Amino acid sequence: DKNIAIPAEIFESYGTIRFIKMFPLILKALTEGAVLVLDEFDANIHPMAVMNIINIFHNDDINKKNAQLIFNTHNPIFLNSNIVRRDEIKFVERDEETHLSTHYSLSDFKTSGTTGVRLSDDYLKHYFLGRYGAVKDIDFYDLFENLMNDN
Repeated sequence: DKNIAIPAEIFESYGTIRFIKMFPLILKALTEGAVLVLDEFDANIHPMAVMNIINIFHNDDINKKNAQLIFNTHNPIFLNSNIVRRDEIKFVERDEETHLSTHYSLSDFKTSGTTGVRLSDDYLKHYFLGRYGAVKDIDFYDLFENLMNDN
């Protein structure tokens, strides 16, 4: 039968399906001037699509009602002054002893001096060098070595 409908979930990627389901929320935020909070917004969605949506929220001709997009990510690609402003980049650092989290912005760092953050800085590089904090030393080597030796 030529008239069989096949659900998009069968042929589309998880990221495409997720974006399609998210689209009405993005549109509603823009048309109403709302704040849209998304958990791991960029998960499974092409980085160029994510950057395009960020640019739409920054575009005054489209975002006429000043909607806001707030999302968390583990992807450092967004640590870029061409994508977001310093005051839009927030870090969360968890204290290993108290397990309490500290929340701060990249704009909390001064713009001059040895610890200063300038617009021309490579935020990504400095993040991985630990200059902004919020970087954990993650090393699974011993775990896997022990597991492999046990087998």
